[in-house]
Amino acid sequence: MHVIGPATLVAALSISAVPTAAQSVNELLAADMEEGAAAVWHLGHAGWAVKTRDHLLIFDYWESREPPRQASLANGFIDAEEIADQRTIIFVTHQHADHYDPKIFQWADTVPDITYVFGWNVRTDRPAVRMAGPREMRRIGGAVIATIDYDFDDVPEVAFLVEVDGVVVYQSGDHGTVTDEPNPIFIDNIDHLASLGKQIDLAFVSTFGRFGGGVVSEGDRYTIEKLRPRALFPMHHGGNEDLYERFAREMRREGVETAVHYAERRGDYFTYAAGGVRQN
Repeated sequence: MHVIGPATLVAALSISAVPTAAQSVNELLAADMEEGAAAVWHLGHAGWAVKTRDHLLIFDYWESREPPRQASLANGFIDAEEIADQRTIIFVTHQHADHYDPKIFQWADTVPDITYVFGWNVRTDRPAVRMAGPREMRRIGGAVIATIDYDFDDVPEVAFLVEVDGVVVYQSGDHGTVTDEPNPIFIDNIDHLASLGKQIDLAFVSTFGRFGGGVVSEGDRYTIEKLRPRALFPMHHGGNEDLYERFAREMRREGVETAVHYAERRGDYFTYAAGGVRQN
């Protein structure tokens, strides 16, 4: 739950419940949504789906295992038929296999209003927007999209800051740190995002938590301190989701000024409204 003190919003723990039927997802996708509100599904590892008033955003989708027979947002997989009538924007931060699944291109056969945004010069015969330059900002498909760029293992990558329908979303991709001394490029990138002056509503941050001792790095603390998102979701621990809870608890002990929420499994579902996240 959220704990609010006289001067400090203390990190909070939230566990979502999975919708019990695909119809629940259909109703949510069809529902009228207010400006600034969002529905959020965890798609495993670093993958997320965010439904805003007029858009469905899908970030870094990866089918780490065979999807169930009835794939759905409710179980953390994409069924193109389920999202066919959505104004959909697909974001891929970089080409590592745990962030980029070429299956995403098949969705265009079923979803007529779909846009692909890539953080590198992907090779594809599908129409795609490439935001591979340093610190780009563009208006695409009704969304304002900004990037920071960096290299990880000599692979060009970006992180996305997306503003759409009154909601600002940060998806870090692999832009995270594991050491207690964040490198100057990381610091400069976070400072640049902060300089844009956007109030971030939802931050999906690759925490890369360590398995022994504390799981929160100085880079995590710096990101929260500078960007001050209203809600933060640790990610990038597919198969070790228990680290998300450990991260949230550690943040709560430190009294950080951001509410930290976590997913336990693919398909976990959250709602965001009036600056707060609610379990469902």
